Amino acid sequence: MKKLKIIDLNIIALLLAAISSVLLRSFALFNSFNSTTMHFEESVAIVVSNVIVVLFTLAFISYLFWGKAEEDLIAKTDNAASYIPAGIVSTAMLFMGVNFFGSISSRPSGILHTLSLIAAIFSFLSVGSLFLTVFIEKRNDIYKSAFSLCVVFFLAIYASYLYFNKEIHPTNSPNKLVDQMAYLFSAAFFLYEARIPLGRAKWRGYVAFGLAASLLTAYSSIPSLIVYAVNGYIVSDSLIESALTLALFIFITSKVIQTKRLTSNTECSVAKSIAALAMMREEEIKEQRKLSHERHSNEMEEKDEGGDAPNYTFDIPYIETSTDFNPEGADIDINNPYQE
Repeated sequence: MKKLKIIDLNIIALLLAAISSVLLRSFALFNSFNSTTMHFEESVAIVVSNVIVVLFTLAFISYLFWGKAEEDLIAKTDNAASYIPAGIVSTAMLFMGVNFFGSISSRPSGILHTLSLIAAIFSFLSVGSLFLTVFIEKRNDIYKSAFSLCVVFFLAIYASYLYFNKEIHPTNSPNKLVDQMAYLFSAAFFLYEARIPLGRAKWRGYVAFGLAASLLTAYSSIPSLIVYAVNGYIVSDSLIESALTLALFIFITSKVIQTKRLTSNTECSVAKSIAALAMMREEEIKEQRKLSHERHSNEMEEKDEGGDAPNYTFDIPYIETSTDFNPEGADIDINNPYQE
């Protein structure tokens, strides 16, 4: 039987904590939530679900101290597990930006007006950031990292917006507190995500905050969407917010699970041995070529030192002719060419 890794145990713990806490919070929202005061009545279910989330969040954060030693891993984005979640989050971010721009004109000047404008800008920049994260396959890229910070800024600004916005929820609303924690831990996760293109990844922090953010985003979004689908009222600040929180849950969970399949950037012993043999063979070939070249040069020098090459000559026969030559003994006057 294959031995489970630490990350496998953490993922199993995440699933158990998410399922139990989501079911308990959904039950409490249906049975003991007062939509007028935005508070829960006396309910054991909401208390137990909150305790589960707090304890498991602390357990996941403790992975920073007892988790697997840091490795130089190769992060990959050229797969469907990266394309699809990034596309879902980008779409939700786009709707969030449009919603913020639409609400700016109806808000008076003040902190909410300013935060809405900033959040709208960074939501659109975050869409571009997510596309760059997927389509730029270069491992170390400073522009990719810089755009990734746009997502961090948006999530942090939106958590601040939730705190100052009292149009639906009071300041001490338990649902508002859950949503704020979900977005703050998501911002921390994306901060570790932004370190990867710089070549300074911290995988223990990445996994620790990824597990915590995944649990909190599930705890925030899924019960809210279930209540809206059944009863038709909104538990969070808006339906678009719940959809974005669910998209973040899908994205972060997918990224954490992918860390199981990341390969190390260091060479294994077999690869090192093969590389060493290849280098030795290359040196041997160079040495043989050098000796062959020297041998050929020596042979040429020996030929040059042996003198000129032999001169081959031959005699051309010469027949001496005379004007007195008369084979038949006839007298011929050489001064008369017309004689017979």
